[in-house]
Amino acid sequence: MNRTLKLTLGVFVMAAVLIGGPVYFRSSLGRGWKRLESALTLKPTYPTSQVASALKKMCASDYHLTIESRRQDNTLQAFFWRVGLLKSNQMEMRNDAAEALERVLLCATRIALSTDAPLQFVEIKMADVLTGATVTLWRYVPDIRDSMYERMAEDEYINRLVIEVDTDAQRNVQGHGPQWDTPITMAEFLAKQVVLRAKRESPVGLQAHEDLSQPSTLVVVIDNWPAIQQQGLQQQAKVTDLLEKSSKDVLHGYGFVGFRGVVLEDSRGSALGSWKL
Repeated sequence: MNRTLKLTLGVFVMAAVLIGGPVYFRSSLGRGWKRLESALTLKPTYPTSQVASALKKMCASDYHLTIESRRQDNTLQAFFWRVGLLKSNQMEMRNDAAEALERVLLCATRIALSTDAPLQFVEIKMADVLTGATVTLWRYVPDIRDSMYERMAEDEYINRLVIEVDTDAQRNVQGHGPQWDTPITMAEFLAKQVVLRAKRESPVGLQAHEDLSQPSTLVVVIDNWPAIQQQGLQQQAKVTDLLEKSSKDVLHGYGFVGFRGVVLEDSRGSALGSWKL
């Protein structure tokens, strides 16, 4: 019990004893506890009903960014348009686009840490008004809290970021409204994270994606397996070992038991390996 609370309780006890003995003391102490509880209960800065509007206002006031936002189930989502997301003929974001994405994420993080809404994920989606290309970022809200309270190493926090670039569905999108995604599930989030970690750490240019069509099984499809085969058995083993390590690190790190096993396949559906979790 902190010193302020001890002193306040002492005042209640002393007043009760001086005024009216044990009966009055008990009733007075009871009323005192209720007053204390009310005084010490902190109201959230951003109540559940206001998280989406607060995110929109904060982005506008702090960074002059116009976004759309909504809270869907346990996810706080933001969507905004930009002219130009990626560097020419590259999958790398332009500096100004990356800065805008970071600023919206910062605002969403502030709100997620100061609300009573039962948020599990934050999703930020940015789309190019000219091409329709998108960059989508997800954060798991408990990871944000663990990082803030230094319960997680910085490298691990960075590795738990999920970001996805989609250039395939390029189209004319001028005048269209927000392209809201269905809120991500824990299984989808972790599957994407497994693949991304493996891509970051791979000694070769790994191209892969997740497939959750089989119940209780995480399937990782290696899209460029023929190119990896051409580099010899040693490189093949490095890639498969890396994916096994990535899947176990991620799924065990979150204590997730929704997958019973992991299967590796090439783009034709041929099995390359499997392991239980």
